Amino acid sequence: MRRRIERSPLPDPATLRKLVAERASDLHQGAVVVDADAQGSTGIDLLLVDEAGTPIFVDVMTEGTDGVPARVFDHLGWMEKNRRLFLRAYARDGVVNAEEPEFVFVAGRFPEGVVQAVGAIEAASVRLVRAEYLLIDGEGELLLEDVAPGPAKMPASTPVAKVADGGHAMLPRLEEGIESPPVRALLGLFKSGVDGLDARIVETASNGGVTFEMEGRVLARVSVSPASFTVSPGAGGSSPIVVSDRVSLERALHAVVSQFVRDEKEPRVAASPPELSDEERTELAGIWGSGISGSEDA
Repeated sequence: MRRRIERSPLPDPATLRKLVAERASDLHQGAVVVDADAQGSTGIDLLLVDEAGTPIFVDVMTEGTDGVPARVFDHLGWMEKNRRLFLRAYARDGVVNAEEPEFVFVAGRFPEGVVQAVGAIEAASVRLVRAEYLLIDGEGELLLEDVAPGPAKMPASTPVAKVADGGHAMLPRLEEGIESPPVRALLGLFKSGVDGLDARIVETASNGGVTFEMEGRVLARVSVSPASFTVSPGAGGSSPIVVSDRVSLERALHAVVSQFVRDEKEPRVAASPPELSDEERTELAGIWGSGISGSEDA
């Protein structure tokens, strides 16, 4: 007997969380649900624990997946502040090893840039799980599949900077301008996260700092001071973010990832676009709405 199988949109958030909780062992072998309604302040929905007593935090997302890299650091920051209280609260449920928690994000899809960025994060164990909802003879079935991160860009053994005459010069290490070891570590995390977005990203020296560019588009400019570093997302239209702790690092990473995702979605425009006839403008307006005005700012 043939069965009828149809793809269906993911259910509402509450139902999706319930279905994911029922599949705890599929998210992590041997894991069981400790808290099916965690309602964590940073977005944690479910808490699981494995056979070794390690907590697995599950963040079920129905929107805003471009912010996953920043949410990783939100979750880490919360864990660092509340580890002792957390262990006391869940010790009876078998949670005894909170030094290296695992974070699992479940969503219908993840942008490619997010997959690359998560693959470059070394500060935590993070997994992305794609959820798909099927109707089999009218009965709902949730399918879960791990999303493998693509290869992150590996830093060159000798970083170089492009110079005006087409040659190369040694790229100054930004870390040398920072006196605080913790801030140096934060800069390393930031650079790792940005480099992992796409192998086409190039880091070049710029006015005493560095610029991260991809195919001529500026993703971020970074400058340093003895106690912090400053990230200016995009080509200068966004407010600079001074990074000196985990919270500000999360904001900076989120801003750059958002810039990257936004740039990737925008159509590539030639440097000198051809003139359009009135008939072509009318046809484009019918497709894109009022966004095609023909002005220099369009």
